[in-house]
Amino acid sequence: MAALSNKTAVVLGGTGGVGEGIVKSLLAAGASVVVSTRSEYKIARLREYVGTELAANLIIRQGSVNNEESARDLGEFLHKNYKSIDIAVASLGGWHQGYPLYSYPLHDWERILRDNLTSHFLAIKTLVPMLNPQSGYYFHINGYSAEEAYPMAGPVAMTAAAQKSLIQTLAKEVNRTGIKVYELILGPMKTRDRIKHGHGQDDWYFPEEIGDYIRGQILMNHQDEVVHYLLHKPR
Repeated sequence: MAALSNKTAVVLGGTGGVGEGIVKSLLAAGASVVVSTRSEYKIARLREYVGTELAANLIIRQGSVNNEESARDLGEFLHKNYKSIDIAVASLGGWHQGYPLYSYPLHDWERILRDNLTSHFLAIKTLVPMLNPQSGYYFHINGYSAEEAYPMAGPVAMTAAAQKSLIQTLAKEVNRTGIKVYELILGPMKTRDRIKHGHGQDDWYFPEEIGDYIRGQILMNHQDEVVHYLLHKPR
């Protein structure tokens, strides 16, 4: 029997470069995986990537968590179709670079706050109440910009650091329940698009390996450590 048979996972950002690898890994382990997206192109691309056999357990929900109304719609869908979920993964946000802080355009600042921080707040509000209170898992995917300054990308680095704080706070808040919360801080990844354009190094992780780490090192071993660093493979 597959390790995650009869388990239900929700992966927000599951059509992104890292998220799709996590989706494929969870499907390969036997889980049913719900992915929320607004893009028909990304849906088709994800289905092609995971393959016909695994796609049988892939549930696509049109929508997002980039605003309160969309997050509410996703929550209502989950409540209607599932008594609870076992695994939640938030792999949300994007990169933007090009201005020093003293001249960063306000519209870019506000968009980054919405996409890279508010979306994670709404993901928590939507998914944590749906997690099995005895054995649920919440995984937050972050980048190394959470740990150090990135000149010309100040708002992205700032929101990454804030995300880490948000997740560490959440871990404390659910500590008395059976829910486990984890922060995964990643280095550069060998996504499909980067490989297509000739980018990537031997010690970079593939996205599926992040899903394998979630499944093998955390779900199977029940680790207590909240923050995990996957910056590069050991040489």
